[in-house]
Amino acid sequence: MKKTLSQFAQKPLIRKETGSLVQQESIKEQITVIPELEALIPPLTTEEYQQLEANIIREGCREPLLIWHTSQTVLDDNAQDTPLYVLIDGHNRYGICKRNGLDFKLALREFTDKEAVRTFMIDNQLGRRNLTPEQMAYLRGQKYLSLKRNPGRPNQEAGAFPDTETLKMRTEEVLAAQFNVSPKTIRLDAQYAKGLDRLADPLKKEVLARKVKVRKSDLMTLADTPPSGTPIQSATELKQVLATDVVSIAAMETTDSSPADSQISQQIDQIVDMANLLKNTSIPLKETCQTLIIRLQALMVLQENRQ
Repeated sequence: MKKTLSQFAQKPLIRKETGSLVQQESIKEQITVIPELEALIPPLTTEEYQQLEANIIREGCREPLLIWHTSQTVLDDNAQDTPLYVLIDGHNRYGICKRNGLDFKLALREFTDKEAVRTFMIDNQLGRRNLTPEQMAYLRGQKYLSLKRNPGRPNQEAGAFPDTETLKMRTEEVLAAQFNVSPKTIRLDAQYAKGLDRLADPLKKEVLARKVKVRKSDLMTLADTPPSGTPIQSATELKQVLATDVVSIAAMETTDSSPADSQISQQIDQIVDMANLLKNTSIPLKETCQTLIIRLQALMVLQENRQ
Protein backbone atom coordinates (compact mmCIF):
# COMPACT_ATOMS: atom_id res chain seq x y z
CA MET A 1 0.00 0.00 0.00
CA LYS A 2 1.08 3.54 -0.65
CA LYS A 3 0.76 6.03 2.18
CA THR A 4 0.80 9.79 1.81
CA LEU A 5 1.19 12.29 4.67
CA SER A 6 -0.11 15.83 4.36
CA GLN A 7 2.01 18.85 5.24
CA PHE A 8 0.24 18.99 8.60
CA ALA A 9 1.17 15.40 9.51
CA GLN A 10 -2.33 14.16 8.89
CA LYS A 11 -3.11 10.52 9.52
CA PRO A 12 -2.19 8.46 6.46
CA LEU A 13 -4.29 8.20 3.36
CA ILE A 14 -4.31 4.58 2.22
CA ARG A 15 -4.67 3.81 -1.46
CA LYS A 16 -6.54 0.61 -2.21
CA GLU A 17 -7.23 -1.43 -5.31
CA THR A 18 -10.88 -1.67 -6.33
CA GLY A 19 -10.91 -5.43 -6.81
CA SER A 20 -12.51 -7.49 -9.55
CA LEU A 21 -14.98 -6.25 -12.13
CA VAL A 22 -17.79 -8.03 -10.26
CA GLN A 23 -16.80 -6.28 -7.03
CA GLN A 24 -16.72 -2.90 -8.78
CA GLU A 25 -20.19 -3.39 -10.22
CA SER A 26 -21.48 -4.28 -6.77
CA ILE A 27 -19.89 -1.18 -5.24
CA LYS A 28 -21.42 1.06 -7.93
CA GLU A 29 -24.86 0.06 -6.69
CA GLN A 30 -23.93 1.07 -3.13
CA ILE A 31 -22.39 4.51 -3.68
CA THR A 32 -23.52 7.00 -1.04
CA VAL A 33 -23.49 10.80 -1.37
CA ILE A 34 -23.19 12.70 1.93
CA PRO A 35 -24.52 16.29 1.54
CA GLU A 36 -22.03 17.67 4.09
CA LEU A 37 -19.12 16.41 1.99
CA GLU A 38 -20.74 17.19 -1.36
CA ALA A 39 -20.99 20.83 -0.21
CA LEU A 40 -17.18 21.00 -0.37
CA ILE A 41 -17.28 20.50 -4.16
CA PRO A 42 -17.49 23.92 -5.88
CA PRO A 43 -20.49 23.90 -8.24
CA LEU A 44 -20.01 24.27 -11.96
CA THR A 45 -21.65 27.00 -13.97
CA THR A 46 -24.36 25.93 -16.39
CA GLU A 47 -21.94 26.29 -19.30
CA GLU A 48 -19.22 24.28 -17.53
CA TYR A 49 -21.65 21.50 -16.66
CA GLN A 50 -22.99 21.30 -20.21
CA GLN A 51 -19.45 21.15 -21.59
CA LEU A 52 -18.49 18.40 -19.12
CA GLU A 53 -21.57 16.39 -20.05
CA ALA A 54 -20.85 16.74 -23.76
CA ASN A 55 -17.25 15.59 -23.24
CA ILE A 56 -18.29 12.55 -21.21
CA ILE A 57 -20.96 11.53 -23.72
CA ARG A 58 -18.41 11.84 -26.53
CA GLU A 59 -15.31 10.39 -24.85
CA GLY A 60 -16.61 8.47 -21.84
CA CYS A 61 -15.77 9.06 -18.19
CA ARG A 62 -12.00 8.75 -18.32
CA GLU A 63 -11.08 9.62 -14.72
CA PRO A 64 -12.18 7.22 -11.97
CA LEU A 65 -14.54 8.42 -9.27
CA LEU A 66 -12.94 8.53 -5.83
CA ILE A 67 -14.75 6.47 -3.21
CA TRP A 68 -14.18 6.45 0.55
CA HIS A 69 -14.33 2.80 1.61
CA THR A 70 -15.44 2.71 5.24
CA SER A 71 -18.19 1.22 7.41
CA GLN A 72 -21.51 2.47 8.73
CA THR A 73 -20.12 2.58 12.28
CA VAL A 74 -17.66 5.34 11.32
CA LEU A 75 -20.59 7.71 10.78
CA ASP A 76 -22.99 6.24 13.32
CA ASP A 77 -21.89 4.30 16.40
CA ASN A 78 -25.29 2.64 16.60
CA ALA A 79 -25.29 1.43 13.01
CA GLN A 80 -24.42 -2.07 11.88
CA ASP A 81 -20.82 -2.71 10.89
CA THR A 82 -21.57 -2.97 7.18
CA PRO A 83 -19.47 -1.59 4.29
CA LEU A 84 -20.09 1.99 3.20
CA TYR A 85 -18.90 3.52 -0.07
CA VAL A 86 -18.97 7.32 0.01
CA LEU A 87 -18.38 9.46 -3.09
CA ILE A 88 -15.66 12.04 -2.35
CA ASP A 89 -14.68 13.26 -5.82
CA GLY A 90 -16.50 13.14 -9.15
CA HIS A 91 -20.00 14.16 -8.08
CA ASN A 92 -20.76 15.91 -11.37
CA ARG A 93 -19.37 13.03 -13.42
CA TYR A 94 -21.34 10.54 -11.34
CA GLY A 95 -24.61 12.38 -11.94
CA ILE A 96 -23.94 12.69 -15.67
CA CYS A 97 -23.05 9.01 -16.04
CA LYS A 98 -26.10 7.84 -14.09
CA ARG A 99 -28.45 10.06 -16.07
CA ASN A 100 -27.04 8.98 -19.43
CA GLY A 101 -26.53 5.30 -18.60
CA LEU A 102 -22.74 5.52 -19.01
CA ASP A 103 -20.17 3.35 -17.29
CA PHE A 104 -17.44 4.73 -15.01
CA LYS A 105 -14.41 3.51 -13.10
CA LEU A 106 -13.81 3.60 -9.35
CA ALA A 107 -10.80 4.19 -7.12
CA LEU A 108 -11.21 3.31 -3.45
CA ARG A 109 -9.56 5.22 -0.61
CA GLU A 110 -9.50 4.53 3.10
CA PHE A 111 -9.30 7.29 5.73
CA THR A 112 -9.23 7.21 9.50
CA ASP A 113 -12.34 9.37 9.97
CA LYS A 114 -14.64 11.92 8.31
CA GLU A 115 -12.43 14.86 9.30
CA ALA A 116 -9.55 13.29 7.37
CA VAL A 117 -11.87 12.96 4.37
CA ARG A 118 -12.87 16.63 4.66
CA THR A 119 -9.22 17.70 4.68
CA PHE A 120 -8.43 15.55 1.65
CA MET A 121 -11.40 16.93 -0.29
CA ILE A 122 -10.56 20.54 0.57
CA ASP A 123 -6.93 20.11 -0.48
CA ASN A 124 -8.00 18.32 -3.65
CA GLN A 125 -10.35 21.15 -4.66
CA LEU A 126 -7.84 23.88 -3.78
CA GLY A 127 -5.43 22.30 -6.25
CA ARG A 128 -7.75 23.08 -9.16
CA ARG A 129 -7.32 26.10 -11.39
CA ASN A 130 -10.87 27.06 -12.29
CA LEU A 131 -12.01 28.26 -8.86
CA THR A 132 -13.76 31.61 -8.53
CA PRO A 133 -12.52 34.00 -5.81
CA GLU A 134 -15.60 33.07 -3.73
CA GLN A 135 -14.91 29.35 -4.03
CA MET A 136 -11.24 29.83 -3.20
CA ALA A 137 -12.09 31.93 -0.13
CA TYR A 138 -14.64 29.36 1.05
CA LEU A 139 -12.21 26.45 0.73
CA ARG A 140 -9.35 28.33 2.40
CA GLY A 141 -11.72 29.22 5.21
CA GLN A 142 -12.84 25.60 5.53
CA LYS A 143 -9.24 24.44 5.68
CA TYR A 144 -8.51 26.93 8.47
CA LEU A 145 -11.59 25.85 10.42
CA SER A 146 -10.72 22.19 9.91
CA LEU A 147 -7.25 22.73 11.34
CA LYS A 148 -8.70 24.66 14.28
CA ARG A 149 -10.91 21.68 15.10
CA ASN A 150 -7.74 19.61 15.43
CA PRO A 151 -5.45 21.61 17.79
CA GLY A 152 -1.76 20.86 17.47
CA ARG A 153 -1.87 19.35 13.99
CA PRO A 154 0.50 21.91 12.40
CA ASN A 155 3.11 21.08 15.05
CA GLN A 156 2.69 17.34 15.44
CA GLU A 157 5.86 16.52 13.56
CA ALA A 158 7.90 18.54 16.03
CA GLY A 159 6.00 17.05 18.97
CA ALA A 160 4.97 20.53 20.16
CA PHE A 161 1.47 21.45 21.23
CA PRO A 162 1.31 25.25 21.73
CA ASP A 163 -1.39 27.17 23.52
CA THR A 164 -4.51 28.19 21.62
CA GLU A 165 -3.34 31.72 20.75
CA THR A 166 0.02 30.53 19.43
CA LEU A 167 -1.68 27.81 17.42
CA LYS A 168 -4.10 30.36 15.98
CA MET A 169 -1.30 32.56 14.69
CA ARG A 170 0.73 29.67 13.36
CA THR A 171 -2.21 28.19 11.50
CA GLU A 172 -2.97 31.53 9.86
CA GLU A 173 0.66 32.07 8.93
CA VAL A 174 1.11 28.57 7.50
CA LEU A 175 -1.99 28.88 5.33
CA ALA A 176 -1.15 32.45 4.34
CA ALA A 177 2.24 31.32 3.09
CA GLN A 178 0.75 28.31 1.33
CA PHE A 179 -1.78 30.39 -0.62
CA ASN A 180 0.30 33.56 -0.96
CA VAL A 181 -2.15 35.76 0.93
CA SER A 182 -2.03 37.59 4.26
CA PRO A 183 -2.96 35.98 7.61
CA LYS A 184 -5.78 38.53 7.81
CA THR A 185 -7.21 37.20 4.55
CA ILE A 186 -7.24 33.70 6.02
CA ARG A 187 -9.21 34.97 9.03
CA LEU A 188 -11.69 36.71 6.73
CA ASP A 189 -12.00 33.53 4.67
CA ALA A 190 -12.88 31.59 7.82
CA GLN A 191 -15.56 34.13 8.69
CA TYR A 192 -16.92 33.92 5.15
CA ALA A 193 -16.99 30.11 5.30
CA LYS A 194 -18.86 30.12 8.61
CA GLY A 195 -21.43 32.49 7.17
CA LEU A 196 -21.89 30.40 4.03
CA ASP A 197 -22.40 27.28 6.12
CA ARG A 198 -25.43 28.95 7.70
CA LEU A 199 -27.15 28.79 4.29
CA ALA A 200 -29.16 25.83 3.05
CA ASP A 201 -27.13 23.69 0.64
CA PRO A 202 -29.05 24.72 -2.53
CA LEU A 203 -28.59 28.42 -1.72
CA LYS A 204 -24.93 27.92 -0.83
CA LYS A 205 -24.30 26.25 -4.18
CA GLU A 206 -26.03 29.07 -6.04
CA VAL A 207 -23.97 31.69 -4.19
CA LEU A 208 -20.70 29.90 -4.93
CA ALA A 209 -21.75 29.45 -8.56
CA ARG A 210 -22.58 33.19 -8.73
CA LYS A 211 -26.19 32.41 -9.65
CA VAL A 212 -27.40 34.29 -6.58
CA LYS A 213 -25.64 37.48 -5.49
CA VAL A 214 -24.97 37.79 -1.77
CA ARG A 215 -22.47 40.29 -0.41
CA LYS A 216 -19.43 38.84 1.31
CA SER A 217 -19.80 41.38 4.08
CA ASP A 218 -23.33 40.10 4.77
CA LEU A 219 -22.11 36.52 5.08
CA MET A 220 -19.31 37.58 7.41
CA THR A 221 -21.81 39.44 9.55
CA LEU A 222 -24.09 36.40 9.50
CA ALA A 223 -21.30 34.31 11.01
CA ASP A 224 -21.56 36.43 14.19
CA THR A 225 -25.34 36.18 14.56
CA PRO A 226 -26.94 33.61 16.88
CA PRO A 227 -27.91 30.45 14.94
CA SER A 228 -31.64 30.03 14.41
CA GLY A 229 -31.44 26.26 14.12
CA THR A 230 -32.76 26.32 10.55
CA PRO A 231 -30.57 26.95 7.47
CA ILE A 232 -31.36 30.14 5.57
CA GLN A 233 -33.27 29.29 2.40
CA SER A 234 -33.08 32.49 0.32
CA ALA A 235 -31.27 35.79 -0.12
CA THR A 236 -34.42 37.57 1.05
CA GLU A 237 -34.47 35.56 4.28
CA LEU A 238 -30.79 36.37 4.78
CA LYS A 239 -31.51 40.10 4.61
CA GLN A 240 -34.32 39.68 7.12
CA VAL A 241 -32.08 37.78 9.53
CA LEU A 242 -29.34 40.41 9.31
CA ALA A 243 -31.80 43.29 9.73
CA THR A 244 -33.35 41.67 12.80
CA ASP A 245 -29.94 41.03 14.31
CA VAL A 246 -28.68 44.58 13.81
CA VAL A 247 -31.81 46.10 15.34
CA SER A 248 -31.58 43.82 18.37
CA ILE A 249 -27.86 44.16 19.04
CA ALA A 250 -28.20 46.96 21.54
CA ALA A 251 -31.19 45.39 23.30
CA MET A 252 -29.45 42.05 23.63
CA GLU A 253 -26.31 43.54 25.06
CA THR A 254 -28.02 45.89 27.51
CA THR A 255 -29.85 42.93 29.07
CA ASP A 256 -26.66 40.91 29.37
CA SER A 257 -25.34 40.26 32.83
CA SER A 258 -21.82 41.43 31.96
CA PRO A 259 -20.63 44.95 32.87
CA ALA A 260 -21.60 47.79 30.51
CA ASP A 261 -17.98 48.58 29.70
CA SER A 262 -17.46 44.99 28.62
CA GLN A 263 -20.52 45.17 26.37
CA ILE A 264 -19.28 48.33 24.69
CA SER A 265 -15.80 46.86 24.30
CA GLN A 266 -17.23 43.80 22.61
CA GLN A 267 -19.24 45.94 20.23
CA ILE A 268 -16.17 48.04 19.41
CA ASP A 269 -14.22 44.87 18.64
CA GLN A 270 -16.90 43.88 16.13
CA ILE A 271 -16.71 47.32 14.52
CA VAL A 272 -12.93 47.11 14.28
CA ASP A 273 -13.21 43.70 12.60
CA MET A 274 -15.70 45.15 10.13
CA ALA A 275 -13.43 48.15 9.48
CA ASN A 276 -10.58 45.77 8.70
CA LEU A 277 -12.65 44.43 5.83
CA LEU A 278 -12.11 47.75 4.05
CA LYS A 279 -8.49 46.73 3.44
CA ASN A 280 -9.60 43.66 1.52
CA THR A 281 -9.87 44.66 -2.12
CA SER A 282 -12.21 41.76 -2.89
CA ILE A 283 -14.87 43.16 -0.54
CA PRO A 284 -17.39 45.64 -2.06
CA LEU A 285 -16.51 49.00 -0.48
CA LYS A 286 -19.98 50.55 -0.55
CA GLU A 287 -21.77 47.58 1.03
CA THR A 288 -19.11 47.15 3.70
CA CYS A 289 -19.35 50.83 4.65
CA GLN A 290 -23.13 50.55 4.91
CA THR A 291 -22.84 47.59 7.26
CA LEU A 292 -20.22 49.45 9.29
CA ILE A 293 -22.53 52.46 9.66
CA ILE A 294 -25.29 50.21 10.99
CA ARG A 295 -22.89 48.73 13.53
CA LEU A 296 -21.83 52.20 14.64
CA GLN A 297 -25.45 53.22 15.08
CA ALA A 298 -26.02 50.17 17.28
CA LEU A 299 -23.01 51.19 19.38
CA MET A 300 -24.46 54.68 19.83
CA VAL A 301 -27.73 53.19 21.09
CA LEU A 302 -25.83 51.02 23.52
CA GLN A 303 -23.86 54.01 24.79
CA GLU A 304 -27.04 56.06 25.27
CA ASN A 305 -28.70 53.25 27.23
CA ARG A 306 -25.64 52.98 29.45
CA GLN A 307 -25.92 56.64 30.37
